[in-house]
Amino acid sequence: MKYGYFFLLIASLTQSACSQKALVRFSQKPPELVSADVLTEIMLVNKSPKIVLRVPITRKGVTNTQGTGNQQSGVVNPVVVRQINNGRSKARIQYVESQYDETALYNAIEKQLFKEGFSVRDRGLFNEVLDDNQSIDYSKITALTNTDLILELVRIDNLVGYTTNVCYADDEEKPINGYRTVGASVEFKLVHVKTNEIVGSYKIHYTPCLDGCRGLYRKGSPRGHFTDSPWLKPGELRQLQKLSRKPQETLDQDELELFIANATHQLVQTMR
Repeated sequence: MKYGYFFLLIASLTQSACSQKALVRFSQKPPELVSADVLTEIMLVNKSPKIVLRVPITRKGVTNTQGTGNQQSGVVNPVVVRQINNGRSKARIQYVESQYDETALYNAIEKQLFKEGFSVRDRGLFNEVLDDNQSIDYSKITALTNTDLILELVRIDNLVGYTTNVCYADDEEKPINGYRTVGASVEFKLVHVKTNEIVGSYKIHYTPCLDGCRGLYRKGSPRGHFTDSPWLKPGELRQLQKLSRKPQETLDQDELELFIANATHQLVQTMR
């Protein structure tokens, strides 16, 4: 066993000797926020409109795929698993099913709408009315639900790819083979119930590594390589072993909820 640790120690020292601390950064992708002129009039007349959130029919995962009956739908994500062997980083693709608490994501949207001064209607009761009156368009739903606006959650995408061919080491820009990570996006559609008119369309992006993601830069030909593991202090062999086997992940639940709440705030600012 001790020979195994000695081998890993030599490998880690070899890697650190030919690697530099580095960062990769991405620029924030701008939001796509479009509101109709009539929405301004609606918001001026009613400072606290009654609004309901309409969500996709899903049972598991975050997807815009529509389920049928009791069928469950999920998202299968490819993740990169890296292992260090003889000082070299090898990667293999592993497919795992990611799961999010969808109810918590929807609640985050509704809580933000409430904070922004909206009168938030119960989406469960609203959906019951729609299920019982499938042939009635939105313009006739007002009398049944006492709702002014419907905010439709069109899609949450937690696998938006971001790629860069440069990193920054010692305050210098270094060329690297394409480094890929993931961000997210959320799309909404706003409907004025009384007129059955779409009065807003919004797509907001979560861009990763805005403040820089830490890693190691290793020279190569013709480009270098960037390994997306945090910088390690000397002697942290166990941490190196753990990180070398940690897959590249999507956003965790808390990060996704925070992003969704911030996105809701942005679209409300556009509505007003």
